[in-house]
Amino acid sequence: MTGPAVWADEVEGYLATLARGDRTGALGRVRALRDRGHDVRTLIHRLLAPAQLRVGELWLTDEWSVAQEHAATAISEAVLTTLAVEREAADPPMHAGPPVVVACVEQEWHALPALMVAEQLRAEGVPVSYLGANSSAQGLVRHVHEVGPRAVLLSCSLGAFLPLVRRQVEAVRETGTPVVVGGAAFDAYGRRAEVVGATAFARSAADAADVVRALPVAVPGAEPLTHPGAEEAFVVFGDREALADATEGLVLHALAHESGAYPSLGGRTWLRVLDDQLPHLVGSTAGALVTDDPRVVLDALAWADTVLGHRDAPPDTPGALRSALAEALRDLPVASRMLAGTPEPV
Repeated sequence: MTGPAVWADEVEGYLATLARGDRTGALGRVRALRDRGHDVRTLIHRLLAPAQLRVGELWLTDEWSVAQEHAATAISEAVLTTLAVEREAADPPMHAGPPVVVACVEQEWHALPALMVAEQLRAEGVPVSYLGANSSAQGLVRHVHEVGPRAVLLSCSLGAFLPLVRRQVEAVRETGTPVVVGGAAFDAYGRRAEVVGATAFARSAADAADVVRALPVAVPGAEPLTHPGAEEAFVVFGDREALADATEGLVLHALAHESGAYPSLGGRTWLRVLDDQLPHLVGSTAGALVTDDPRVVLDALAWADTVLGHRDAPPDTPGALRSALAEALRDLPVASRMLAGTPEPV
């Protein structure tokens, strides 16, 4: 038996290899655990997923750069793929029946969670067609027609892309194929998944096989969205770059008014991060609107506060950011009420 304290030490040891960019060392540590009797499902659950959470935390607190985060993620993807190939070479799968298509929603580049789900399913005897990051709706539907899958599983990590989840759920369900969704963009209770029209929700990679086995053989098309804000969601998402630019200008103007000096991007990490993340924050408003859940954007703003705070943003930045976003979206009544925290009128 390997207890929680031992696994915590293993995570830290594995994380140290990622910090060094040591792909060979990372693979060696994981192979050693496999050779001690831990299968790929245990290694995903106990080692790779917790280590990836730590990688994200290290970027959030500005202890690691974006490049370090990306390099570490690439190593874990390579490690997991190598383990899976070695397992299949030693014990060739005897899959029968249609596969489950596993893909990231369009514009979603966080592929490691989807890869973990794909390998978890394969380890449990479920045939998989893995498409990886940024799968377009058109390409996904074409693949569905080509392979006739048991289901499509869509992974989405960022709330900004929930409108695209809705579009892809609609497109896939038009083929009669069940759609399972999962990832950090969804709440733990599956309410957002239900609102966007998914057939089912997978809370984790470990749940995916049971969820797939319980699916109906075929499904009807998705019901139209009728809740307040559904139309606004796609207006905001389509204009998110322009809205992000407007929001940034308002933030900088407000901070200049407070300090008497207009901030410059040069040498200011927090400003570069703000510039990079604002389209996602605006997109999170669209995600909140399409799922009828204000927590999508409110949680994104709280996350931004933490990121910017660790990069020495001025103390007035959180308030300026909220005011600027509200001003940029002032012509959209449902979005405005969500940001203000006021209930929808009866």
